[in-house]
Amino acid sequence: MLVDVNDPNASGQGLASADDRFREIFENAGVAVWEQDFSGVVELLDTLREEGVADLRRYLEARPDRLREAVSRVRVTDVNPFTLELFEATEKSELLRSLADVFLPETMPIFIEELVTLWEGGRRYGSDAVVRTLRGQRLDVVFTITFEGQRGERAYVSILDISKRKAAERRLEAVDRIAKAIASNLDLDCIVQTVTDAATELAGAQFGAFFYNLVDLQGERYTLYTLSGAARSAFEHFALPRNTAVFEPTFRGVGAVRSDDIRADPRYGKSAPHFGMPKGHLPVVSYLAVPVVSRSGEVHGGLFFGHDQAGAFTPESEAAVASIAAHAAIALDNAQLLKAAEREVAIRRGAERAVQQLAAIVESSEDAILSLDLNGQITSWNAGAERLYGYAVEEAVGKPVTLLIPDDRLGEELNILAQIRAGHRVDHFETLRQRKDGRLVPISLRISPIRDSAGAVIGASKIARDISERKQAEQQKDLLIQEMAHRVKNLFMVSSSVVTLSARSAESPTGLADAVRARLGSLARAHALTLPAIGGNGAVEGRASLQALLSTLLSPYDGDLEDGVRRITTRGCDPAVSPSAITGFSLVVHELATNAAKYGALSSDPGRLDLEAIDHGDTIELVWIERGGPTVERSETEGFGTKLAKLTIEQHFGGEIQRQWLSEGLVIRLNVPKDRLVGTP
Repeated sequence: MLVDVNDPNASGQGLASADDRFREIFENAGVAVWEQDFSGVVELLDTLREEGVADLRRYLEARPDRLREAVSRVRVTDVNPFTLELFEATEKSELLRSLADVFLPETMPIFIEELVTLWEGGRRYGSDAVVRTLRGQRLDVVFTITFEGQRGERAYVSILDISKRKAAERRLEAVDRIAKAIASNLDLDCIVQTVTDAATELAGAQFGAFFYNLVDLQGERYTLYTLSGAARSAFEHFALPRNTAVFEPTFRGVGAVRSDDIRADPRYGKSAPHFGMPKGHLPVVSYLAVPVVSRSGEVHGGLFFGHDQAGAFTPESEAAVASIAAHAAIALDNAQLLKAAEREVAIRRGAERAVQQLAAIVESSEDAILSLDLNGQITSWNAGAERLYGYAVEEAVGKPVTLLIPDDRLGEELNILAQIRAGHRVDHFETLRQRKDGRLVPISLRISPIRDSAGAVIGASKIARDISERKQAEQQKDLLIQEMAHRVKNLFMVSSSVVTLSARSAESPTGLADAVRARLGSLARAHALTLPAIGGNGAVEGRASLQALLSTLLSPYDGDLEDGVRRITTRGCDPAVSPSAITGFSLVVHELATNAAKYGALSSDPGRLDLEAIDHGDTIELVWIERGGPTVERSETEGFGTKLAKLTIEQHFGGEIQRQWLSEGLVIRLNVPKDRLVGTP
């Protein structure tokens, strides 16, 4: 509480009383309180205004020298006793100096905001900040500063130490990071190394290690698995830890061992042959060991940490490492269960426990994970389930799982629940589920029974993975296979037609061979045009003109008729076809020519084909006219090639294709937007 000593209604005695009350509060406050004089800073701000500074924040960020000058102009006039304790000072005079003694580089941006508050006429500012004690200890604090007086000559700062809260937040973040590493990585070596490194950092240890628990003829001992903060060579010449008096709680998995000075521990130095630390061993004064215990009670090993200073480990760091050890136990349990499954020698109870523990490991997975009771009611719902299905936690928990199941698949859930009640698991079951917005999504399901401590099945855990992209890829693969089969079939028929047509006009075997070779070569060149060229930089290169493209694609079917007239004629506009359009357009022309060679004008000697390209401004129209072929009959069914040509024109080019079955032959009109065919040169 700050008393306004400028109140004009207060009497002299009232002013004195108010000042006394303020000083009493100042001296006895349970938080650190500073009294400061900012008048020198205000003078500096006035100078900066006169110099034309408009944006103070940007100016100070660019001029650290002026910022340091501003810090030096702040005069600390008084601090309360709690401040001395917080900042590790013995006398007030130690703090009545420059603020630079307690500032860290991270503190400077907050000080800039204080100055901006003064610059803009504000009278109060508060924020989180980082400072240091006079002995260099880092403090996380939240502070509030109030400016009084016309020149800021009285500024009162209250400072609350939140270091423990911040440390707890950092511990939680570290534990969360480790949990995510375990959930997203099945490489045991990587997981355990991550656990060891993070736990060493979190505990504030100089070095840390994870040891496996082994049993041999000489009893229990540990073997080094991972190490952090020291080289493995540091342990190569020493016997590894055994179940001695000091290590007893860790080996037995009954609890952690934390010692501020291991040399003062009554259990220390009782075991042969060294009776203490071996010569040359890493220096250890502070000691922390936490067992890694499976949910089944088996002791996998232990996390060990050391420091050459006394009192390095706190109860908070012990609790955080214990949480990390629990995650490490899950990873080790999972590894053992996976090996058992691969060898197919695990007993039924062990296999069921493996499913349960595997579900626990992926609890924070990106996959959708939910649990339900034996009545089909949803009992838990993770963030992945919210993303996949669209329901928030409060919308899903307590609702029947049929909320997610399409009506025509309700029988699946009845079958799944029956298998769960029987203690069975369901692996990689692919089905459809319904989102909140009504959209069906293909998923792969893995369902595991949940058991109580007595082994009875009490519910089920479901892990669902969205397989939409995989399903779409399989549909595209099937279409590609059909297209390839169709192209190969057409290629054989075209080749056969080339040989047949050449044989009819050949005068000798040599002439036949030359004609077939020429036509097949033309066919190859036409096929090459459907494949865009790729330059050295990976870009598509080359632009063919429309008339050249048509001539090349149709050249295998061309030739002179008996009256000297060409079988195929092309005319009209001749724009350049963009590389991105060549493949699709060539595919359409190839399908039309193949059908004409199979059933139309190009299947008989007198048949003719006439093509005209017409530029309508926004569109290009290709008129395909067949004459002299077999009698035309309208077909109500479409072959694969016809469907493929139609889909290409409509979906790839955004155009349309029309067919007319006239008595003299088939007429086809292709209309495509000009910009889709020509593109940008």
